[in-house]
Parts: sequence; structure tokens; C-alpha cells
Amino acid sequence: MKLYEMGNDSLRDQNTIRDIEYLLQQPAEQDQRVCLACDKRCECSQPLTCTCMCSAACGHAPFAMSSEPDRYPIEEKVVSLVYGFNALRICAPYWSCEGHNHANGELFRVPQIWFYSKSMIYPQLIGHYIGALEFEKKITYPWHICLTYANNPLETGFSLEPNMKIISDPQLHIMQKDVAIIADNFATDLKKHAQSYIAEYERKHKG
Repeated sequence: MKLYEMGNDSLRDQNTIRDIEYLLQQPAEQDQRVCLACDKRCECSQPLTCTCMCSAACGHAPFAMSSEPDRYPIEEKVVSLVYGFNALRICAPYWSCEGHNHANGELFRVPQIWFYSKSMIYPQLIGHYIGALEFEKKITYPWHICLTYANNPLETGFSLEPNMKIISDPQLHIMQKDVAIIADNFATDLKKHAQSYIAEYERKHKG
């Protein structure tokens, strides 16, 4: 059944395009450190701003990206995706889990990341990007974006997680493999996806 369809709203569209452009304007990983709490000097020239050693594989990253580094460093299997979200600089992650099994091997908790967003278009972009990975069969399971609990009542929280409603045989090691694939060049590839949004908008409004 066809329901109400939103009409044209040029101001809304312009605001959305502005938000996408804001994402594209964020510093690349090689231009600014992703772990803002990092206090490690690089090996090449020693400044705290150099990014020559920065990557999700950095042994300091699990601590620098955690609000409680001594007690709760980021778990190994989800570090790369937390790093990717931080590299976007506009979708701050505030909780993560690499997923866990019970002692009997039964799935207990799925891998997921909870994050805030400065615009509603960013979760949509992430969702479409994840959908493209699934369509291209680069990831095994379907993943989706959900609304979730937010620590700040004035913020809206989102989670990226496997869609358990349509996964018949969930396996933690496969989900964790998906996490690594999603995380690979996450910020860079998402920006390419964002550029395609702008190109499509300009194509439809040409002239």
C-alpha cells in the first residue's frame, strides 16, 4: 500500500547536502591523528601531531580510544571498526563490543558499535554503504543501523550490528570477519559513497 510521500523541500535538501559536504571536509587519517587522546610521539620526527605511525593496528589505539583505558581498552576484534568511526570525526562511537560466546559455544552477544551522529544523513550513508558490501558479497551476514540508548538525552544513539532477525545460523567468528571487512578503509570508502550522493543530487538538479 502506497503511503504519504514527502514532497520537494529545497531547504531540507540543501541542509542535507551541506552535512554531506561537512563529512567530506573532515581531515583524512594521514592529515590528523584519529585517536585524539594519543600522547605517543612518532619515530620519525617526534611531534605529537605526526600521523606516520597511526593505524588501527597501533598497540596504543585500544587505550587511546577508550574513555576508561585502564579498565576497558577497546576489544581486539572491534578496534579497527572503532578506529574507522573515529576517523569519520562526525559519528563519535560511545560503546563497542567484539561479540562473545557462552562457555558452551552458543552466541551470547553480537559485535556492535553504538555511535552518535551530527546529522541523520550519516547513519543513512553508513547503512547504504554496508548494504553495498552485502550486495557485493564482501560480507557474509546482513548488517543494519538501529536506534539505541544514548547516554546524553539530547543526542540520538545509533548502533551498527548484525541483523539477527534474518540470520538463521549466527556464528561469532563470521561476524567478526565481517567487522574486519567493514572496517577496512571505512572512512575513505564512506566518503566515496558520500560523493556519489552529491553527484546523484547534482545530476537530478542539473540546470
